[in-house]
Amino acid sequence: MTNQDAEYQSCIQNSERVSWKLDELLPKDTVIDFSRRILSDAITGTEGIGCLSAEEKLLLNQIRSNSYAHLFLFLEEYAVALAAHRASLELHKNQTHMRALVRFTDEELKHQMLFARYTDTFARGFKVAPGLLDNQVAVAKAIMAKSNLGVLIFNLHMELMTQQHYVETIRDNERETLDPLFCNLLKHHWLEEAQHTRLDFLEAQKIVAVEPGAVDAAMNEYAELLQALRGTLNAQLQLDLQTLEKASGRTFSEAEREEIFKAQERSYVWSFIGMGMKAPLFLSRLRALSPSAEQRVLELAPQYYCN
Repeated sequence: MTNQDAEYQSCIQNSERVSWKLDELLPKDTVIDFSRRILSDAITGTEGIGCLSAEEKLLLNQIRSNSYAHLFLFLEEYAVALAAHRASLELHKNQTHMRALVRFTDEELKHQMLFARYTDTFARGFKVAPGLLDNQVAVAKAIMAKSNLGVLIFNLHMELMTQQHYVETIRDNERETLDPLFCNLLKHHWLEEAQHTRLDFLEAQKIVAVEPGAVDAAMNEYAELLQALRGTLNAQLQLDLQTLEKASGRTFSEAEREEIFKAQERSYVWSFIGMGMKAPLFLSRLRALSPSAEQRVLELAPQYYCN
């Protein structure tokens, strides 16, 4: 067995060890506790908005948390396609690699089902129907039009971003003040995503071994995908504001809307883009692929470091 085969086998074993069942983690009759915050303010960025009352800040925290779950459902549409494609390349070749990538695909599908069930559960109990983006298939197709290496690097960013969220804002910090249901969902998501980050890197290594000159073009695509992600986040933010107005029963003034929008845009960009770019493992993985890849991220990062 080669060193890389051993890595894929290790991913399979870890995946089997931490695997969970959707119906056990989030039963269909689950009821959400709307008396408390769901996510940390480090991710939702609601507490510093001066024009909102305490009740409105709680509403916005809950709206943002639901949008957070939906965006994972939304973005994992391309991740499923990526994992399935990489698995198909191993057909009639390396069974160990293919098995690891098939598990990767299956787990991403399960994550989509998890977050879809959560947002359905949220909508049943919340004051109003939340506004959520619905063009995930079109977005996934646009992402998958990039090179495999570009998409793998973008996916590595996204998956390590989720790791940062759990480790920095839930695992060792505010767990006692947040909704335990959502904390538990993110813990189990984190456990499986840990294998996915390893597989992203292993698959990227395969490509770079054959095409070492592909890294610079892939990093250009990564930069383009970050800009596109920023646009997607802003589109969801507009829907969040509409949901907040409906839930709070008031229409914000232009000045209030601007204050909320700026604070929430800063929060969205930092939590989905900045935190991923600063993840130590993301930078070290890029450095292992090519020092120029890490350098490109360091050059891009200041425009996204909004915290």
